[in-house]
Amino acid sequence: MKSAICFGYKVLAGEYGQGSPVDALQANDRARQMFPSDKGLLQNEIGFLFEFIDKNTNKVTEKDIDQVGMMIKLIKIKVPKSSSVMADSVCEPLVNRLERIKSDTELKETSNIYQVSEPMMYNLYSDLTEQERNEKIAIIILKTIEDMDRIDYLKKNKKKPTKKSVTPKP
Repeated sequence: MKSAICFGYKVLAGEYGQGSPVDALQANDRARQMFPSDKGLLQNEIGFLFEFIDKNTNKVTEKDIDQVGMMIKLIKIKVPKSSSVMADSVCEPLVNRLERIKSDTELKETSNIYQVSEPMMYNLYSDLTEQERNEKIAIIILKTIEDMDRIDYLKKNKKKPTKKSVTPKP
């Protein structure tokens, strides 16, 4: 029964595609939640986000890039600890792509992409349990604050940021 529901979500995600990215991401995420350790389902979800960001590269702002980065973190929260190495390896190409876009692309000042990316992020957040929100989101927030402080320090001292920090494993 669980496999049939998962299959249905995968079909829905394929039907929605980039024409309805909010619904497509939610369908991909629901399929993956049925089998949280499944590498293929995680690859489908991250692949969808990769396609979304590539399709919109010439339209994105820094906020859009940061939101997709946060979506990756929210997705990884639902991956069991025993599969965290696998999740990191699946997500790494998209994380690297986001970093390249930030450094190599002239980002827009304003964008309408947030009208799509914010509901996508909200859906991912709303699927977290209260315990996941309390425990794991706090870690992400603290890490983000540390990264922001480090980047501000480097900007003030006119140094280029390095990839010193590592995203905490949810």
